[in-house]
Amino acid sequence: MDQKEKIEMTRKLLSNAISMNVDKEIILRISRIIDKSIIEYLRSAAKRNI
Repeated sequence: MDQKEKIEMTRKLLSNAISMNVDKEIILRISRIIDKSIIEYLRSAAKRNI
């Protein structure tokens, strides 16, 4: 699974968690995972373009 797929899968998980009214702490954890994945993706993309 590449980074883009991981971000998309986690985004869908977050969306489902929000629609199911999951505990806010869990939603926050999922959101942090997405943030970390996006940062990793952007850093790797920047390294490839330099």
